Amino acid sequence: MQLEQWQKNLYATWLAQFLALMGANLVFPFIPFFVKDLGIESDSDAALWSGILATATGAMLFVSSPLWGGLADRFGRKNMLLRAYAGATITITLQAAVQNVWQLFVLRGLQGAFVGTIPAATALIAGGTPARRLAYALGLIQMAVFTSQTIGPVVGGVMAGAVGFRTTFVLGGLMYVVSFVVCLVFVKEEFVRPEPGSQPSYAENLGEVIRVPTMLLLITVMFLISSAAVFVRPVVPLLVESFAEGDIETKTGFVFAAVALTSAVASVMSARVAGRAGYRNALVAATFGAGIAYIFVAFANSLLPLMVLMALVGVFSGAMIPTVNALIGAAAPAGKHGSAFGLVGSAQALSFAVAPLLGGVTAQQFGIHAGFPIVGAMLVAVAALAWLTVREPAALTVADEAELAERVAPAPR
Repeated sequence: MQLEQWQKNLYATWLAQFLALMGANLVFPFIPFFVKDLGIESDSDAALWSGILATATGAMLFVSSPLWGGLADRFGRKNMLLRAYAGATITITLQAAVQNVWQLFVLRGLQGAFVGTIPAATALIAGGTPARRLAYALGLIQMAVFTSQTIGPVVGGVMAGAVGFRTTFVLGGLMYVVSFVVCLVFVKEEFVRPEPGSQPSYAENLGEVIRVPTMLLLITVMFLISSAAVFVRPVVPLLVESFAEGDIETKTGFVFAAVALTSAVASVMSARVAGRAGYRNALVAATFGAGIAYIFVAFANSLLPLMVLMALVGVFSGAMIPTVNALIGAAAPAGKHGSAFGLVGSAQALSFAVAPLLGGVTAQQFGIHAGFPIVGAMLVAVAALAWLTVREPAALTVADEAELAERVAPAPR
């Protein structure tokens, strides 16, 4: 079967994103322990510094994402994705050489300023995919995120125990090099650069996107659901350490893998469910289910229940982001997907900046279990907000009807 160009781009971008984000996820299981190696001694201070480091990355990504998104609409989304891979290669590799936590803080901030592969890849695919296949394509790209989160922490935990933290950072940088080559060689974007003076300004592009009636609402929902996972991420290694013995890094990797694996499956299945039940309804159900599951995580008192409950979180969480992305992609003005998903990336980055720090402070003040019921209650509230305010875009409804017509149409004789 001959693949269309949008399909070739989709599968090549999926592979590039999977490899790149697996490289980024190698370090998550051992960041608190690496911080301790750099001179931070107590568990509570390590949790706080883990949150601060995530905040440094998120804060810079928050500032830079709209800028990169606007440049993508001017110079091409593929070019912005290549730029992100190159930036990650340099900043992640250099983290292998840091000598104190402040140097790590600076490099994590620079990483946030020069990367942003997720909004870049999402804009690339959203801008070149037919509307009837948009939910599937964005779900597949999100699956790359979750699949990398499944394998990356496990490999990172094993690598950290086998060859050390610093060598694992180098391996993460090399994986971005491979992603750069895959994108450069196999992704073909039909992008015509606007003539000088014919393209609206950066501010005008953003203004046109923001004026879409549902856009700010959907971006707010994205910020809140993105905050959930990163709010508790810095304390998960310490939670595992509280009731597990020996090889904590690897066991932590398996906990992250549990939620990522079920999220990866759910991210692809969500397109089919949303097409039948409605994207608004799918978003409400997924967000409410994730909220309830997070509340129960607080009661886990051993490794197996924690993994099972986090896997349940993943079932619901995997559907949230691709569903919101599909709603945003359908609502974005033509030719403005880079700007739209730049704003989305900024909202996600803000969550990465604020939520881990708040999670670290919560763990320091109230204990490492306290964050889970807080996140659960927030997601239940988001489900209520989506139910009351989000409307089904006409573009997705028409696309689903067209796809259904294709499926039921008699085969040509």
